[in-house]
Amino acid sequence: MISRDSGKSSHRPTPIVTRLKEETTDFHSRIEALPYFKALIDHKLPLECYVNQLRALAVIHGVLESEIGSSEDNRIKAIWDVGLKKLHLLEEDLRFFEARVVSGVSASIEAAHTMTGKIRLRGIENPATLLGYLYVFEGSTLGNSMHKPDIIATYHLEDLDGCRYYASYQDQVSIHWTRFTQKMNQTLDDSSLHDQIVESAREAFSGLEALYGALYPKDVKVKSFRAARINPEAGNHPIPDDEREILAALNASNRSWSEFLYYGQRYGDRGKRFSDSDTCWLVTLTRLDPESLQKQIAWLGRVLSTRGMPLIMLECTLQFLHEELLKAVPAKKVTYNKLSEAAEVLSELRIRIIPEKEFEALSREFDHAVGSELAEKYMNTGKLLVSSVIDEKNGTTGAVAALQGWMTDSDRFPEYWIETVNNTIKKAKHRSRISEPEWTIS
Repeated sequence: MISRDSGKSSHRPTPIVTRLKEETTDFHSRIEALPYFKALIDHKLPLECYVNQLRALAVIHGVLESEIGSSEDNRIKAIWDVGLKKLHLLEEDLRFFEARVVSGVSASIEAAHTMTGKIRLRGIENPATLLGYLYVFEGSTLGNSMHKPDIIATYHLEDLDGCRYYASYQDQVSIHWTRFTQKMNQTLDDSSLHDQIVESAREAFSGLEALYGALYPKDVKVKSFRAARINPEAGNHPIPDDEREILAALNASNRSWSEFLYYGQRYGDRGKRFSDSDTCWLVTLTRLDPESLQKQIAWLGRVLSTRGMPLIMLECTLQFLHEELLKAVPAKKVTYNKLSEAAEVLSELRIRIIPEKEFEALSREFDHAVGSELAEKYMNTGKLLVSSVIDEKNGTTGAVAALQGWMTDSDRFPEYWIETVNNTIKKAKHRSRISEPEWTIS
């Protein structure tokens, strides 16, 4: 809920706070009157609408916090601090509802992306004006705190599960708001910037008005299944419209990350969300002919490998996905077999560079050299190292460096680990059958 300052703060606001309050009053009235908030107050708002609000806000907060947090503008630095971040709260709420696999509302994500486009443009042209957006979202914590009981009652929540964003600052909301507006007043004493900051705040309110209007009431005839329902940062690429396939994809993603523990250690929760959304996207590729499907997988494989994720993980993910889909929807076996066939292509590319027996031997040598404790903690690291060499031999420039840099960080690993990593890569290069790719996946 977007709520205006009550005006009861004991300090006297400087012109910028006064102007922001007075010149956004019309938006307060319009947004407060939207059907979304009436349904919320009446405890009749569908869960789908609430969860899609969280998804859309996660998209917006992700970009806004990134733009503001990386800005070198001294006015932003004087006002911004990490305590103002809200994305992590939205992510926790979304994780809570993840098991329910709530369908998406594409119009709300489109509204969010419209806002983030404007945020990025301001970040380039005049970063200080982003403080108008920040004012709006910090002010929203006042209204959110009033609606937290509505959220809890409507969706039968316990404690803060599922409503941490609405509970921002908990019982310290007024204190935080007063501190924030004091910083705004003290820092923005140059009135030449005030018009642009007010314009920015009104732009933010306009975007939120469109967002909440898209959330409820929604067009019941439009059923959208987009990646943002799984990962708010993934954009708007498609995912399956069959809930069974979505759950199968999430199971496959979980199995892949259990197979290669390095990914969680390096990329964390954010990386897992992208793994989930990418695996869901892979299911949609089964609608393509085999050749087109293979080209899409080749593209994804190159992207992942150059970011420190060797192709063997994608190979495993495709096999896991094939297995999970067959269990979920056995009637579509012929369609799903395309994924297994694609995994076999990746396997063939791998073993033509280093045969399977040598591949496994190099991996075991690595585990033995680093010892059982580290081998277990970073399970299958040897396979990842050898796979990165294979990827590079197959034409993916930079695949080794993308993995080796992290694996040889002396702040993270002991000297004997680093030496073993480098030796394993050297051995893999020596044992590879060709120095230049004769054919590649393309």
